[in-house]
Amino acid sequence: MQYGVAYYPEHKTKEELQHDLKLLKESGINTVRMGEFAWCKMEPEPGEYQFDWLEEVVIELGEAGISSIICTPTACPPAWLVYAHPEVLYVDNRGEVRPFGGRRFYCYNNPVYREYSVKITEEIGRRFGKNPYVSGFQIDNEPAQEASGRCHCPVCKSKFSDYLKVKYKTIEEYNRRSGNIFWGQDYENFDQIKPPVNTIEVSAEQTLPVYFENPTLRLEFERFASDSQIEYQNLQADILHRYSDYPVTTNGTGLATNSIDYYKSTKNLDVYGFDFYPGLRDAAVDSFPYAFARGVKDGKAFWVMEFMSGGGHRFGGSGRVQPNPGALKQAVIQSYAHGADMMLHFQFRTFPFGAEQLNYAIVDMDGVPRRRYYEMQETARVLQQLKAYGNAEFVNEIAVCVDYDVHWSLRIKPVNDPDFNYLDYAGRMYNLLEDAGYNADVIGFAADFSRYKFLVVPTAFIADRKFQEKLRNFVKNGGILIATFLTSAKNEDNVGYTDSLPAGLNDVFGVNVEEVEPVFASNRTKLRLNLGNTVQESLDSMWSDLLKGDARAIGIYMEDYKTGAMAISEHTYGKGTACYLGTDVDDESMMHLFTYFCEKAGIEKNPICPQKKVEVIHRQLDGADYYYVINFTAKDTSLVLEKPMEDVLKNCTCQKEVHLERNGFALLKRL
Repeated sequence: MQYGVAYYPEHKTKEELQHDLKLLKESGINTVRMGEFAWCKMEPEPGEYQFDWLEEVVIELGEAGISSIICTPTACPPAWLVYAHPEVLYVDNRGEVRPFGGRRFYCYNNPVYREYSVKITEEIGRRFGKNPYVSGFQIDNEPAQEASGRCHCPVCKSKFSDYLKVKYKTIEEYNRRSGNIFWGQDYENFDQIKPPVNTIEVSAEQTLPVYFENPTLRLEFERFASDSQIEYQNLQADILHRYSDYPVTTNGTGLATNSIDYYKSTKNLDVYGFDFYPGLRDAAVDSFPYAFARGVKDGKAFWVMEFMSGGGHRFGGSGRVQPNPGALKQAVIQSYAHGADMMLHFQFRTFPFGAEQLNYAIVDMDGVPRRRYYEMQETARVLQQLKAYGNAEFVNEIAVCVDYDVHWSLRIKPVNDPDFNYLDYAGRMYNLLEDAGYNADVIGFAADFSRYKFLVVPTAFIADRKFQEKLRNFVKNGGILIATFLTSAKNEDNVGYTDSLPAGLNDVFGVNVEEVEPVFASNRTKLRLNLGNTVQESLDSMWSDLLKGDARAIGIYMEDYKTGAMAISEHTYGKGTACYLGTDVDDESMMHLFTYFCEKAGIEKNPICPQKKVEVIHRQLDGADYYYVINFTAKDTSLVLEKPMEDVLKNCTCQKEVHLERNGFALLKRL
């Protein structure tokens, strides 16, 4: 694993730099990331490139065994570029031009900005593409962060019109498919179509109530803006690939914070990289983002370009609590267990100036190494012990499916807002499977389903005919499928199906949806689950689809006018089984439901008795089963083993249980 920190030599005096480099060399890490905000120092005047200061650091660290990830600096254009070409500035959904200052104030579609981005990337490729002390490149920094991913400048408006023209061919076809006749919104030509004034960007401000605009227009703009970001990214990726064989990535933020389709954006990148800032004080680190990261590039190892480093001040003005002793180490090992091939803390040393001044870091502003620094040293040592197990494979037989069109559609036209959040709900499905003793992958709708026995598809609000057929074939060929409420409600144009729901899949699930309603605190209704020999009672939540059909009712309402109505169905189709979950149920009931279908699929639980806030990750190497066990309980704990295990790190055998200290972890080999 490449393990290290983000570092900013451009901020340092000569004395500060030598002090920091000494600490970095003694820290045990093997990687630093540099350069993402240093354009003004790399190119202080147009065409005058200065990289000696950066190359000297790369060489000095490299000779000490620390490789460098070099970033293109295009997140922060220099003042000379902006004042010479003000047309490159970003225009938000309100029509406000973002001024110079801060970061991410450029338009990713502007041809002038793209020209200068290409030039600086070319120079970086020439200078560092073959440097033996460089191990990879990062493009830009957190694309679309700070509400900078949905530009409304004249260039973007024109390109959006052209995008629609290419896709729909005629204005009549666009009007028909988008239902523009509603409220008399038919257009006469594509040039009349402008980007929607509303946006789902985090931190952006709305100008009209969100429901006033056409949902097809809004979804198409999300797709267009995502594609534009990817197009801009790929200009740089193509250049770096010409000059270097080192892997190229960028750093996304969250699964969908900035509304870029990572499944598409990483096709031209060598690895998926993202930033992750979980709390580390008596808190379980959610592994859903790691499972998602593995699925972005079909199971390939991923990079975490920025990760939590400590507590104190925070960019947004509030703060972060310090991690428990051992929590940094534990979190890094957890990421490694889930397939991370790189983990870089943000940052090495606290900034004394700028927008992120006084922020958390491994080393405080005074440069004195303390607890977090020494824990990083220890983490590097443990990673060396685990090096031999890095190629262990994931052999999960369950997958949770997520999709960007669904995410965007449910942000544009929410369901039971704010209680229901699509990605949070998908993450809950993943975590409840884990709590029940089963590991799962997280995959996109375009992934290969044939490797799995059991699919969980939360709220596939948009499902085109191709995806419907893909689900049909999965079940027909013997798979087990759980789909939840509001599955296949809309087509790819973000327009509702006029078929009975779940549209195109009624025969697979053996049901039609008869009635729908959101579930609030005031109308929660009791239901009973009949799962083989287990009877479970729960209250519904989030949403309610009342079902009718030939399927077996395994969830039935028990009160109000809904008494006797089917809420959860089980249906045999071909060689497989399809379950339609017409509402949400409590955690215990959901785990019983998952266990019922996992047993039906012949999927074994992990041989370590599940315990709340203890994560178990199963991998295989050379035919042997290995289990990383991570203790997030905030106390010492012991786990019951169903099979004897070898504790790899302690080099001992555990017959019936394994003991884990607070913030501890173990790697167990099944005997």
